[in-house]
Amino acid sequence: MKIQLVLITEFGLFLGEILEVNDEQYNNIVNFSKNYYETGFEMNLEDGGFAIFSPEMIKKSILKIDKIDV
Repeated sequence: MKIQLVLITEFGLFLGEILEVNDEQYNNIVNFSKNYYETGFEMNLEDGGFAIFSPEMIKKSILKIDKIDV
């Protein structure tokens, strides 16, 4: 399956790179993401860039894991 992390913040929408994952990897990402707001967050972006988000910014954000239909 293909997934994409989407971080919604007061500064805008940040789209992660599209990843091909199996069920076990997907479950690991979901479990890891449940506590993402406790620390900073790093993400490879859809455009090939890389972003680092501070803990303060993360506390006021929403992280989505979208499943992408192909």
